[in-house]
Amino acid sequence: MKKYKKVFSAIISSCFLAGVVFMALYFMGIVNPIQGGKGSNEKEAADKHSAPTDETDSKKDTIEEPWQIVFKGFEFLVKPLGKAIIHESGCLNIRSCDEYLIQIDVEDRTVEEFWENRDEKIHNLEDAGYVMQLMPEKTDVDGKEYIRYIVSLENERGADFDNSYFYILLTEAYEERRFLAAVRFDGTDVASLSMEERASLYEKALKETTDIISSTFPANKSDDAPGTYFIEEKPAAHLSEDSFSADEITISYKIPEGYGLTEDNEAGKTYYSEEDRAHVIISIIPYAWIAAEDIAERKSSAGISKVVTEGDCEINGVTYYYYTYSVMFMEKGEKNCSYYFHAFADLENGDIYSIYGFADKNPKILDEKFYYDFMDIEQIEN
Repeated sequence: MKKYKKVFSAIISSCFLAGVVFMALYFMGIVNPIQGGKGSNEKEAADKHSAPTDETDSKKDTIEEPWQIVFKGFEFLVKPLGKAIIHESGCLNIRSCDEYLIQIDVEDRTVEEFWENRDEKIHNLEDAGYVMQLMPEKTDVDGKEYIRYIVSLENERGADFDNSYFYILLTEAYEERRFLAAVRFDGTDVASLSMEERASLYEKALKETTDIISSTFPANKSDDAPGTYFIEEKPAAHLSEDSFSADEITISYKIPEGYGLTEDNEAGKTYYSEEDRAHVIISIIPYAWIAAEDIAERKSSAGISKVVTEGDCEINGVTYYYYTYSVMFMEKGEKNCSYYFHAFADLENGDIYSIYGFADKNPKILDEKFYYDFMDIEQIEN
């Protein structure tokens, strides 16, 4: 059966490329054409949704139970597929497929304000290098009025394709506020599509985005914290040992009993223990210009949280520098804590090996001995 989890990320994230941040934040009134957007860190801790007890309930929950995400005073009901993140730059980011990313913001402005000043907005966009693929127009979707337009940007830094495309939607919210959605087609070479294929892709993105917005209503509870995200949990692959490769080196290590592999990509590998309700993420950081000790001393992921412990330890000739911290959160009116562990070690090729653990209500993950298997590594040159 499928399960879903709510997470608070503490990994440095690259959720956005420069173009979409500029374009979206400009229309949100956060930046102007000569300024830029800014990235941020994200905080992470696991909170698994309750699982149904039989196959019938499992199918029902998988299909019908949405993620309930509270953002800027509104509750968004999002289909539990892929990943949804409350990014610290000020947007709710939703990715349910590889074709595009949906960003949604809530602004203290009306749609009419945009419509009356649309010529100026278009002029500023064009000065910044964007090309209008569809001029702003009003359209009706399921009885709700939207303003929509489409822009493209040539040679966006970091983009996979020569031209990046963005589908923008605005509609009224409540009490003279508005929703703004920016769909970035970062996984699709839109310019290479036929007119029919392009129209089909736009229609798919439009339907998903408007379905999310139409499900939204004013919330009667506090916003989820920036950095919170909801993610579809994949079945764990149970292994006794594993490895991770980057650049010119491969790191091999043992997997503690009860831990299974849940994520495997270029950024690292994630392991999860149902018993400990703990996640461990391992990765290799290609930062030859900085030492592992320096990264640990910065304690950047802790933010304003108080560091619980810090120090170093040696496992089979490899020295690890670590620090731990906790973050308090409220659950059903009670105070609880999420716990975090970060450790870094210099590798033989100059890269840095990173171990990151986190869990709710489980302080034992703060103990460096908890990660012995992940620290007992073998380094192999590729």
